Amino acid sequence: MRHFLVFALLLVAVRGQAQEENSSAPVLVSIDAGGLDSLRTASRGRVLVLNFWATWCRPCVEEFPELLKLRREFGRRGLDVVFVSIDDDDAGTKQKVLAFLTKRKASGRFYIKREGDDEAFISAVSPKWSGALPATLIYDSAGRLVEMVVDQMTYFELEKIVKPLLSR
Repeated sequence: MRHFLVFALLLVAVRGQAQEENSSAPVLVSIDAGGLDSLRTASRGRVLVLNFWATWCRPCVEEFPELLKLRREFGRRGLDVVFVSIDDDDAGTKQKVLAFLTKRKASGRFYIKREGDDEAFISAVSPKWSGALPATLIYDSAGRLVEMVVDQMTYFELEKIVKPLLSR
């Protein structure tokens, strides 16, 4: 019964995210290492692109539209693109991140790293990740990490990795 309840709550969260992605305003939610685990679990059965970025990171800003395009193009085919901002989690910075998202006409749910132990958060993402940005981790539909790229990526580079995973 307990496992069913957890599954039902995760299903509601994923459906809520899909509805938010169809709305016009971005939603910004604080997330910690435990929340990342929940996101990865909730995306099982779908391919997950998990992108870590910041508004002050020029390559992140340049890469952002490429990831939004990937989300639009492949979301209905079983792809989740999740953005986690590494900007500070305070009221002023949250407004700056929301303004960034709004200016780029980004809709749906976005995340911002909750204040806390940066090293623990980085280790929870991947022990192989140094914390450098931008960082993109790509998981297959079984939840296995397929690729980790710590560099700016183009839409075509992302598509080349994601498309074969969607046809499995």
